[in-house]
This record gives sequence, structure tokens and C-alpha cells, in this order.
Amino acid sequence: MRQRPSRRFGEKDDRWRRRRAWLLVALTIPSAAVYFALLPGGLNPNHPFIGILFLFAEAMCLGLFVLSAADVWRLRYKPSTGVDLGGLGTASVDVFITACGEPIEVLEKTLRAAAKLEWGGPLQVYVLDDAGSGDLRRIAGELGFTYLSRNHDARDGEPGKAGNLNFGLERSDGELILVLDADQVAIPAAIRVMAGYLRFSSVAFVQSKQTFWVPEGDPFNSQDTVFYDTVQLAFDADDSVISCGSGVIYRRQALEEIGGFVTWNLVEDLTTSYELHSRGWKSLYFPYPVSIGVAPLTIRGVYQQRSQWGLDSMRLFFWDNPLFKKGLKWQARLNHLVVGTSYIWAGFAMPIFFLIPPWTYLTGNPLIVNSELEIVISRLVYFVLYALSAEHLYRGRNPGKQFQFLAGMFPVYLWSTIKALFYPPGRRPRYQVSNISREHRRGVSLFSLGPQLVVFAANAVLPFYAIFAVTSNPWIIVANALVSCFVLWTLWPIITESLRAREARSLPTGEFSVELAT
Repeated sequence: MRQRPSRRFGEKDDRWRRRRAWLLVALTIPSAAVYFALLPGGLNPNHPFIGILFLFAEAMCLGLFVLSAADVWRLRYKPSTGVDLGGLGTASVDVFITACGEPIEVLEKTLRAAAKLEWGGPLQVYVLDDAGSGDLRRIAGELGFTYLSRNHDARDGEPGKAGNLNFGLERSDGELILVLDADQVAIPAAIRVMAGYLRFSSVAFVQSKQTFWVPEGDPFNSQDTVFYDTVQLAFDADDSVISCGSGVIYRRQALEEIGGFVTWNLVEDLTTSYELHSRGWKSLYFPYPVSIGVAPLTIRGVYQQRSQWGLDSMRLFFWDNPLFKKGLKWQARLNHLVVGTSYIWAGFAMPIFFLIPPWTYLTGNPLIVNSELEIVISRLVYFVLYALSAEHLYRGRNPGKQFQFLAGMFPVYLWSTIKALFYPPGRRPRYQVSNISREHRRGVSLFSLGPQLVVFAANAVLPFYAIFAVTSNPWIIVANALVSCFVLWTLWPIITESLRAREARSLPTGEFSVELAT
């Protein structure tokens, strides 16, 4: 029998991975049902509060798994050459490079790379400098770029990067707009390989894959291959990709329809995507890097970056929830819901798992008192299937590492979630620019890692205390010690990478390069 040809690029090659993933998901959910059926009857009735917390944590894990599996069930791939430009080959393009006090050597690399951008139609580069740097104005002038600065020309205006972009939007007229951050060095073909997807009139923007200069081993998981190599491909299959704020090309018409870049949140990318999707606009993903940037080099920089992401996501979750957002398609609702749910899981569910073993060591009270063996076996089966499902769902892009860093930064996401409750519409949090010159300083790592170090020490030391003090049944101590080993594995990377000497981690000095088959 003749096999029907695949309609989508790369779909045939991905078919068996997708089928294995769904088989594992189909096995994981029943195994979870068995575990949850046994669990309530096995919890210690003398400590109902602890039991309720544990049930909440387990429910969050299962809920996030189901949402994520439903979200990434199908991925869309694209050729690295892009698609034919059609009638867009002569469209006018503006390039916005945003700056706010970054080191001039980093900015100069970005500007000189932008001077090499290839395009067949009118092309104008705008340097949007919120710091009013004389050196940057000089370099922009040498390259023939248009230099604009609110520091010089507009003392008042909309806050943050969004305000800076809107300042440029009002003073330019290109049909398409490529946005680059201060540290994003683009390849010459950046516009050409992405712009073809904007020939579809319903597409508001095309986001490229983000990639960064990182020290060997990517110590803080800045490349986030789960998100950029899987999640965004799944969002692309639903035409509802999230903008990452750089390496993204917008349609001016779409931006003007929503009044420009959205200033309600700290950074414009997520919220602008959200508003465009709610107005019926589509967004696509080009799954190859067209620029390369500099990732945070210390725990201080990572905290600053991730806390802003978490705060923005949770403000949307609490004050403009995707379940009730008018105009969003159900796929887009699911995509945005997964983002917010993941932060609640990391900030509130994971600390419960981290702290229950120390509670047992100190009090001698077991969490499970009935059907212990059945519950342990069912949880182990559920855990193994869960892990195998994640490995296949996320294309083997190291979901374990992504889990470690998401869970390992639980204090950041816990605080971001709580903070979001105090910033409803009309009250905007204070924005702090991610200035590279400050990020590479050492900082106070021990202070920054206080919660993780306390949890790590408790799970590393208290099992021995429980053994020597005989606080509980030996088998209960052993069972909790296995959980403690999992906690130590989870927290180990963020602690060790944060405390490692920083001398070898400085800003890059060589030439950036991004390889792309064209």
C-alpha cells in the first residue's frame, strides 16, 4: 500500500519520535492514575497539612505534564533556506538596535554586523540609544545609520525597552521591522531567510531561534534547548510563537493595529505577542539562529533575567489570564497557560518535595503510613515513565538539565509569583536594564544561593542525624534518603556553577559567527 506523503517539512523524519512519545504519554497517565488512587489513603492522618501540601505538589507535577504533553504533541520544522520572498522582495525594512548603556565594544560588534545585512529593497538601520552615548552616536554616523535617543530628544515617554522601540516606530516607516538587542550580532542573511514567511498576510512576526555565547558546558542553561528546539516548534505548529524580543522581524501593520509595542509589562516581547495573538494575528518560528548574543555570566545576571521573565509571565497569568483572554484561540491559550503554570510549579511545588524529607528526619513522622510498598512502587513506575516521556517529547534536548535549572531557581520564581500579585494593571514594576558590564562582576554568590544551600545541606546532613538519633524507622529514613538524593542532584548544578571561580568567564573578545545553510 502506498504511503501518503508528508505534508510538512521534516514531518516524516520526526514521525517515529512522535509516536514513541505518545505511547509513553499514554502509559504515563494511567500509571499516574494508579498512584493518585493509592496516595490519599496512605497519607499520615496525624499531619493533614503536610499531606495536603504533598498532594498539591504532586497534582501540580501531573497537571504540568499533561498540559506540556498536549502542547508539544506536534512540531513544525522548516528548511534553513527559508521560503520564497514572493512580493516582499522589495519591501522596505527598518532595523531597530536598542541600547541602554551596554559596553561600546559589544555595541560596535552589533552595529558593524548590521551594516552587512543583505536585502534587495530599501533598508535603514536605526540605533535607539536610551543612554545617549556619544561614542555610539559617532559609530552609528560612520556606518550611515540613523541615531535616535530619548535621552537627547524626549525626556518623557513610555517606559523601558518598549518605549524605546515605540520611539523608533514613530520616527520610521519601513513595512517590516527587524529588532536586535544591543549584544545581538546578526548574520548577513538574517532578514532574507525570515522575511519570506511574512508574505502570508495574517503573520504578524517571525521569531528566530535564540543562541548565545556561553562558557563551555553552558553553566546556566542559557541555550535552553528544550524551549528553543522543541517548545517554540510546537507553538509554531499552532501559529502562536512567543516573541523573544531580538532576532525577530515584525510587520509594521500588525504593531500599529495594537498601538505599538506593549508597555504594560517589564519587557515587551511576551506581552506584545499576547496582544497580537488576541487580535487574530499569527506568528511563526524560524528554528535556526540568525544572530548570536551574550548570556548572563553570573548568578546575579541570571537571577535578574529570569526574575523579570517570571514576573512578566505571572502578571499575565494573574491579571490577564489566557483562559479568559478575549480573542485567543484555544491553542494560544494552552501555550501561554503552560508558561505561567511552569513558574508556579517551580516556585511552589518543588520546594515541598525538597522540604518533606528534612521534616521526616527531624520529627520522625512518616508521610506515608499505609500501603507503603504499593505507593512506592507505583510512584517509581510513574516517575520512570514520566522521565522517558519527557525525553521523547522534547527530542532528547536534555530536559533533565532544563528541569534542574528551573527547579533550582525556585526562590526566584516563588518571589516573582508573589510579587506579580501586587502589580495589577496600572501599576508597573520597576525595570532594571540587563547591563552586560555589571553582569560579569562576581556578586555575592553565597547570599544569592541562601535558600538552595539551606535545602541542600538539610538533605545532605539530616539523613545521618536521623540514623544516629534513631528518629524513625530505618526503612523510612532510607526511603526519604532516596528522595534527598534526587534533591541533591536537582540543586547541584546551580550551586556548583554559581560558586565556581568567575575568572574564566568574561565577555567574549573574538569574532562572533553563526552558521546557517543558505
